[in-house]
Formats: sequence, structure tokens, C-alpha cells
Amino acid sequence: MATSKHPMQQLLDMAGAFVTKQKGKWDHKDWESFLDQVSKAGVDLTDEVKRNLGNILEASKHFYAKVTDVPDKKPAKPKAKRKAKAKAKAKSKAK
Repeated sequence: MATSKHPMQQLLDMAGAFVTKQKGKWDHKDWESFLDQVSKAGVDLTDEVKRNLGNILEASKHFYAKVTDVPDKKPAKPKAKRKAKAKAKAKSKAK
């Protein structure tokens, strides 16, 4: 049996999808389009709700920028360090 998401989770999903789609950047027209989408989902858009939605989007934009900068995997170790160790071993054998 499939369970539907809580309205709060739906709202956060919408905010996350908006920020991701906009790549963390939007203008007033985009904001109004987002509000229209939220309104159609059944949320009563009072001034307080709009202000808090704006805060959610701004916080999400911050996290979008941070997680977008995270490398996919650990960088390879620099080869220069490996060569330096090899040179040090060669010098110690020569003595």
C-alpha cells in the first residue's frame, strides 16, 4: 500500500525541485511562478507563509551552492610526493 507524503514534505520537495531547476538563481517572475505552483498545491499564501517560503528557498540556495561544489570522489594523491619518497630512498642507499 503506497502512502502519500505529508504536505510539509511535499512543500519541501517543491522548494528543492525549484532551487535545483533554477540552479540556485531566480528572479521575481520565477518566484511568482513558484508561489503559483504552491498555491495550486493547496497552500494558503499569507504574507507570513510567503516570507517563510522565501527563507526556505534562500537557505536551499545556500545548500545547493555548497553541495554542487563537493567533488564526486577523492582526488588522486599528487605524484610529486611519490617521487620525493623514491628520491629519498635512493639517497639513503647511496650512503
